[in-house]
Amino acid sequence: MNIAETIKQARERLGLTQEDLAEKCEVSRQAVSKWELGVSVPTPENLKILEEVLEVTFETEEGGEARPSGHKPPFWNWRRIALLVLGVLIVSALFSIATWTALKTEKHVDVPRHAEPYVTGVYFFNEDAGQLRCDPEAGAGWYMFEPGTRVYLLVTFQDGTENTVEAASLFLTPTGTQTLEYREQIAVQAAGEGRDFALFAWDIPEELMAHLEIVLECGGGARVTETLNVAAEPEHLGEERNTDLTEPLFEPGDHSIQYEPRNAEFS
Repeated sequence: MNIAETIKQARERLGLTQEDLAEKCEVSRQAVSKWELGVSVPTPENLKILEEVLEVTFETEEGGEARPSGHKPPFWNWRRIALLVLGVLIVSALFSIATWTALKTEKHVDVPRHAEPYVTGVYFFNEDAGQLRCDPEAGAGWYMFEPGTRVYLLVTFQDGTENTVEAASLFLTPTGTQTLEYREQIAVQAAGEGRDFALFAWDIPEELMAHLEIVLECGGGARVTETLNVAAEPEHLGEERNTDLTEPLFEPGDHSIQYEPRNAEFS
């Protein structure tokens, strides 16, 4: 049995944690962990302390140096795998958005510009880069999401010939209130020069039934507002409805909103 295995088995036999053993040896818990993994070996002084604390005897090479076990922790563990999968999903989502934006820009080259800025599209994406749309069985203009999930909201817009977009904001108002007292700003993003979209990450709360306002903050204090209805729905109810939620809210090349906005005005 090598030194690493001896330390671990003796510690567990005595019911000690790595923190307990580290305290008795006056070293860090990380040092104990490295000893047990075989990444490093204790110094001769620490070996003597370990022999007293753990009631064991270690074999050492000539000169008093302990032999390392040669065991190293595996490179691929669950943390590295999880980070790799998350990175692939994020890159996939960004690639899909960039591709769609490039196609939209190419197709809208000859579309005449309005005098004032306006929203050209609103899209929801899940974490797998799939596009989401409204649920027709939930009612006109309602978008249903699973509680506790994260969605990405892509808002595209067009500057006007006489005014430009300076920022894009999201506001949430619970249904049935219709008062500014309960209206809450949940996100804001500055619009840089030549940029015609804003991308928001939104964690869906456990309870949600509200009006989501998409507000373009323009020069001179002007605002362009588009409002749609959002709600959180348990996963099993969505499965019972068997609704396909993988199509865009807007068709490329169409500036019109595909839902009935409760408030679509320029003020």
